[in-house]
Amino acid sequence: MDQHTLHQKFTELGLERVAYTEKSTYTLNIYNEATSASYPLTLTTLTTEQGETTVHFDEADFQENKFVPLQVRRAALDKLIELERFCNGSDAPNRPNGSSSKSLDEANNSSMAQDLGEIKKLGNEMKHMKTNSELLEQNMIPDPIQ
Repeated sequence: MDQHTLHQKFTELGLERVAYTEKSTYTLNIYNEATSASYPLTLTTLTTEQGETTVHFDEADFQENKFVPLQVRRAALDKLIELERFCNGSDAPNRPNGSSSKSLDEANNSSMAQDLGEIKKLGNEMKHMKTNSELLEQNMIPDPIQ
């Protein structure tokens, strides 16, 4: 049933809409040459009836894939930082004092994880990774030596 028909029926039955939100879902496919696979990153937004749109960066995730290579996660993080800076109006080099978002230079600090949430996610991801010897036993090629 479409949204307009559903709203009309609810109104006829005496229900009053007190808030209206429209959800949009966006995907960004990030290709990884090492695995020859594409990993879809999903990001959602909610728009209220007043026209205010909220982007849920904290819910962005690779929902179709349990294992996502670190290089892909890093590319996703870079894109999310870029989008968040745009949404916060902090594309300009000089951010206003008190801004809670990190600059791109601060976020790109050459570490594998930027905060505790990423560390936990990375730990869970690494827990499920096979060792090089396990990969060799399965006739697979391990990651190149770092």
